Amino acid sequence: MEAEEIMHPVAVPFAGIPFVPKIASRTRVKPFSFEERNKRMLALKAEKIRTAIEAERKVTNGFFIKYMCVIYF
Repeated sequence: MEAEEIMHPVAVPFAGIPFVPKIASRTRVKPFSFEERNKRMLALKAEKIRTAIEAERKVTNGFFIKYMCVIYF
C-alpha cells in the first residue's frame, strides 16, 4: 500500500494593498414625505381645470350669443 499524500493549502500570493476609499462626508438619511409634492400637484391640477373651464365658458358664451342673435333677429 502506498502512503497517502496529505495536501496542504497553498497561500495566495500577495496582490497589493486592498482598496479602501476615504469618504469625505457621509450621506445622512433624512425623513421625507410625498405629502408636500402631492399638494402642489393637486393645486396645479385644480388651476389647470379652472383655466380650462374659463376658456370653455368664453368660447361657448360667445357661440350661444351669436347663435341666439341669428335666430331671434
